Amino acid sequence: MHAVRRTLAAAAAPLLIAGLAACGSSEEPAATEQAPTVEETDEEKSPTEEPEEESPTEETAGDADEDSPSAEEPGRSDETGDSEGQASDAPEESEGEESGDSDDAGAAGSGITSVEHLWVDDSWTLEEIDDICGEMDLSPANYSDQEGFFSCGPTAASALACQVEAENLVYCITNAPDRSAISFASDKAAEDAGRMPANEDALPIQVTLPGGVTCQPISHDHDQHFEDMFSWYSCDDGSELLTDEDITNTFAVEGETWTVQRSVDKGAPEEVVAETVTFAGT
Repeated sequence: MHAVRRTLAAAAAPLLIAGLAACGSSEEPAATEQAPTVEETDEEKSPTEEPEEESPTEETAGDADEDSPSAEEPGRSDETGDSEGQASDAPEESEGEESGDSDDAGAAGSGITSVEHLWVDDSWTLEEIDDICGEMDLSPANYSDQEGFFSCGPTAASALACQVEAENLVYCITNAPDRSAISFASDKAAEDAGRMPANEDALPIQVTLPGGVTCQPISHDHDQHFEDMFSWYSCDDGSELLTDEDITNTFAVEGETWTVQRSVDKGAPEEVVAETVTFAGT
């Protein structure tokens, strides 16, 4: 029996070893199955996480920020701002210059003369006199460019421009700057005035120069003037408007500009642009 047991034990030992070997080989594949999982984890980490651990992007970006042109942009923006500031200052200076030129031009006259009309109203000084027209023929007024205005009577009466106001009542301007006029009744004037044409060669009854100086026509010229010239307009500041001889040559008209030769203290005349020329009329 003992011999049989030993024999069975001897036979069973190799089987036990073989079984153990078989069990060991069956666990190795499990270890082998876990190994790829570890390797896959390493492979996933290697391409994506390495930049995060080493942070090459931040270092590169920092270097790039220091060396890139964008780092110099603040300097450029300052230069641009300066250039923009200079550009904005330039127009302001030019505007100031233009404004100064404009002021000078305004002081010297705009170059365009205003044409106006003036007639007797309640604010005027009106003197009643006897009929100066009588049996004399009427003539178109020298100082009105409108129909129905006339002159009559002796030169001394200074009836520069007349008009029939109502029925046979006549008003005549004698001094435009002073707003002085005369009035009288005249059947002759009332009858003929309606046929008076406009005077195409009419002259201003008042002239306004720069500075508010006003000039008016005079009937006689007895003074001596620069180089024996003549004057048919005297001004309220003592100056005078000169002409070669004819009163119609007192004014040089070009478009909307009327110029005169103004003499101060009998000196050489200076060409001046009249601000306003005024005719008798309504």
